Formats: sequence, structure tokens, C-alpha cells
Amino acid sequence: MTPKPPDSVPLERVAVVEEEVVMSGGASTVSWLVRHHDGWVRAPSHPTARSERLERGSGVVWRTRVALELPRGSELVRIETRPALRQKSALEHLTGGARGAARKTLRRVYRVAAGGELVAEKDPRPR
Repeated sequence: MTPKPPDSVPLERVAVVEEEVVMSGGASTVSWLVRHHDGWVRAPSHPTARSERLERGSGVVWRTRVALELPRGSELVRIETRPALRQKSALEHLTGGARGAARKTLRRVYRVAAGGELVAEKDPRPR
């Protein structure tokens, strides 16, 4: 069986949401990267992107829906940063300096499937 040439891969409509939300300990942000040529671009910067500001609810700083047209099988990465909820001892608090709050970053890889569905890749790391 011969692989399909790149032009015959169907385009799918995909929508992702980027946002910043205030939570206990600081703000949480969600952004998306899209594989483009040999690198990555932020979803709103992709050539097919159309962005739409969404209504903000309680605690929402901003929320944007990004619509994309991507070939089936395209790779996207969802990046979520949030405050690392770690209690400091009194000594750590006094000697820690004026650094910003500790952050935790979660990355998850997705692929575009039929109908524009985003399917999470299995985590390759052993548990």
C-alpha cells in the first residue's frame, strides 16, 4: 500500500480555546501550539486561524476560540500553566527572596482525527 500524497489528506475544521483564569494561588493559562512546516506556531498565529473573543465569566481574565483548518493527522500541543500549590515552611518563606509564585506546566499532545476531533496521544512516559 502506498502512502497518500500530502494534497490528498483531508482538511478538518478544528476549534481550540485559549484562556487565562484566576484561581487560588494565581492565574492559570491555556495556550495551544500547532505544528507548521518544520516548527511550531501559536494557534492564533497559524495561517488558517480565525480568532473570536468569548464572553468572560467569573474569574476569567480572557478567553478566545481559535478556529483552524488542518490536515487530518496534524499535531497540536495544549500547554497549561498553573500555580504550583506547595506550602512553604516559615523559613522558606523568609529566605526565598522575591521570586514569583512557583508554576506547574502541563503539556499534552493531540492529533486531528476525522470530523475535526482532537485525540490525545498516549503518554509515552512509564507510570
